[in-house]
Amino acid sequence: MAKILDTKSIYYNDVNLIAQPSKVKSRGDVPRELNRIIVSPMEAVIGETFAKEADKLGLTICLHRFCEISKQIGIYNQLNNKDNVFVSVGANDLDRVKALSEAGATNYLLDIANGYIQNLNDIVSKIKHTAKNIDKIMIGNVMTGEGFKNAVNAGRSADVYVRTGIAGGSACSTSDATGYNRGQITEIMEVAKEKRILRQQYKYYSGMQQQYVIADGGIKNGNYAAKAFGAGADYVMMGGFFARALEAETHILGDGTYWGGASHKQQERYGGIKKHSEGKVYEVNDKLEPLNKLVDELWGGISSAVSYSGYKSLTEFIGNGVFEIKENSLPPKR
Repeated sequence: MAKILDTKSIYYNDVNLIAQPSKVKSRGDVPRELNRIIVSPMEAVIGETFAKEADKLGLTICLHRFCEISKQIGIYNQLNNKDNVFVSVGANDLDRVKALSEAGATNYLLDIANGYIQNLNDIVSKIKHTAKNIDKIMIGNVMTGEGFKNAVNAGRSADVYVRTGIAGGSACSTSDATGYNRGQITEIMEVAKEKRILRQQYKYYSGMQQQYVIADGGIKNGNYAAKAFGAGADYVMMGGFFARALEAETHILGDGTYWGGASHKQQERYGGIKKHSEGKVYEVNDKLEPLNKLVDELWGGISSAVSYSGYKSLTEFIGNGVFEIKENSLPPKR
């Protein structure tokens, strides 16, 4: 039987953060935590040039799987801070898992769009069995507390990073194609609440490691990133934002477009088989900037938000944002 939930979908643009008495003199006093910014596993963005610069800056990087295994390993081997690197694999990509494991990879991203699939436990179990060692595993995408709980249970013996957000990405057409979508503030706050519940339940369970919330999709600037952190995201994942970097692979190739991982363009570039598409392709018309300048711009907004928050660091601010609904953004029920 169909039903309408009592909850309301609150998007980033539906709320404002409200300033609190500051505990820092300026945003320059806020420690840089660039590892909390994750670069999405998009072929249009991540190539050798981009990955090396992002690694140098301290961003967390997800190496995409839309290439030969040897190329993915080749880029991985050139990066210095392996703790900040996830390698992407598909649901049936065990040869890739085995090769990456032999190359020393310990952080894996299961790159599927639907974190609610019935055989999620089986897929994750096979990846764990194939890899020599897994310290961190990234799973998703989900949009509810229940989805977060299922992902955590699937990943359990490693630190689990859960991508939260369905249909929010700039190159995603899932909402148009399927009708599934949810306000990012609503889903992040619900998932963060579930994380707190699980941490309390698993406090004395030795087989359960740490769990983290990743806000994935629709984060286009420091404004939205700050709101995601304030709502409870431990990390933010961004793709389209980085397509403006001079080092983005699309510009290295001379292409100049940004495309989704589920787009027909991606299917043609890797595999050549056209199937149902839930990804868009668009021209990158913004002025291109060096990656370090884009990151400085982004961190400037985030650190300034922290300075207004009443906390001394981004870590302290996470999940403690004070929000106010914009007037007329969410009209009352009649």
